[in-house]
Amino acid sequence: MDRQEKIESLLDDAYSTDDPEEMERLARAVLELQDDNVEALILLADSIEYSEEKIALLEKAKECLSDVIEGLSITEGENVLDDDDGMLYVAVLQRLGFALFSEGRNSEAFSIAKEIIEYDRNRETLGHTLLYRVLLEMGKDSELLEETRGEDNSDPAVTHSRAIASFRLSGACRSSYNELWKAFLSGPDIPFYILGYFDEPLDDSEEAEEEYNFSLLFEDIWSSDMDLINWLARATILLGLAASLFAGENTEKMLILADALEIADHAENAMVKLESREDWGKFSREKRIANAIDLFSQGTYLPLID
Repeated sequence: MDRQEKIESLLDDAYSTDDPEEMERLARAVLELQDDNVEALILLADSIEYSEEKIALLEKAKECLSDVIEGLSITEGENVLDDDDGMLYVAVLQRLGFALFSEGRNSEAFSIAKEIIEYDRNRETLGHTLLYRVLLEMGKDSELLEETRGEDNSDPAVTHSRAIASFRLSGACRSSYNELWKAFLSGPDIPFYILGYFDEPLDDSEEAEEEYNFSLLFEDIWSSDMDLINWLARATILLGLAASLFAGENTEKMLILADALEIADHAENAMVKLESREDWGKFSREKRIANAIDLFSQGTYLPLID
């Protein structure tokens, strides 16, 4: 077996394993034979925790692909991501951006996010999510609100970023109240994951997995300030009680928390209004949530400063 055949065999084995340690071993074996093998660099980076080593591996992969991306002939109207090399390059950028962010290298992560967005015409990547998360980390709340003006309110990255930025700029006012419920509409379970009220989903639902992973990315920024996390907790407990989302044994605990967070009266008022609706007891979980959020959005069910 010649060197190239050995490399291909090792890569096949690396792609086939679910064991990170085995993947790391195989990827390092490839790099011993060919130190600029892009696939091995990516596989090795994927197999290790966020670290400066991970960043170095991805920066090397990016450098190896730079000539390829510069040589791509993409005509107007075509998408870089439709080309295999272009897609690989952007995949490396995305990994690198999040690795830089994880190590607190926010300015560099910001630049990478901007580069991803330039290539991602159809928003197929997490480039915008990374951009918004970095802006929040850098405290650029006004810039973030401007950046997300007119963006899709079904995207949790947009709505959670706007909810956080709005509260940090203006506190518990009407505008931040409205932004908060838009965040809940974009993924009602996400706040429950962030606060630890719901466990990691065990089913194979891609949507549930994406929402859980998103909650991990935004958990730190929501928890960065006590007033901010209490703001989210008030709304989450309110929705959980009003839409009967808590398991029976937890409902009493949440009622106590609601009282401590000064929303017990709001919660009781909402529960009475919703439960008085015809056939409320027959509503699906999704319909109960939608009705509850609609009620909250049209009224005032959290303490506001204005």
